[in-house]
Amino acid sequence: MWRSHRLPKKLLIIGAVLVIGTAIAGIAIGAWSVSGSGTGYAKASTASAVTLSDASASTTADLYPGASGAVKLKVSNPNPFPVRITAVSGNGAITSDKGASCDASTGVSFANQSSLTLDLLANETNKVFTLAGAVSMSNASDNACQGAVFSVPVSVTAISNA
Repeated sequence: MWRSHRLPKKLLIIGAVLVIGTAIAGIAIGAWSVSGSGTGYAKASTASAVTLSDASASTTADLYPGASGAVKLKVSNPNPFPVRITAVSGNGAITSDKGASCDASTGVSFANQSSLTLDLLANETNKVFTLAGAVSMSNASDNACQGAVFSVPVSVTAISNA
């Protein structure tokens, strides 16, 4: 004799959830993977020269005949990246605010500087650097040079420092 057995509702619901979950998992696993290749592009910016401006207000009176003193540089970096000044070289005749009797021909000279690590941030302006002992005054300097402020023309070498 044959008897029919009825499955409890709870068991039917659990079975249905399992069947539906398996179907959804199969769809997710069955998704296609795609990839591609091609060329990306980037463009380098163009570097601008650092600029030097008047640092006379920052100078100190440490120069006298037979001694060396500091040179102050006020530098601005117009670039969107940091730079490092690695060298400073003399670039012309040294003059003073006292006139011809106190110019470079009377014994004021600049010593080129190398192996420097003077750092400027991106777009930093008016940063003052001190080059200790970079300028010297010989005993040939005229008495009129007392209290003079000397203009020392220089060229700087800088590199990107990102």
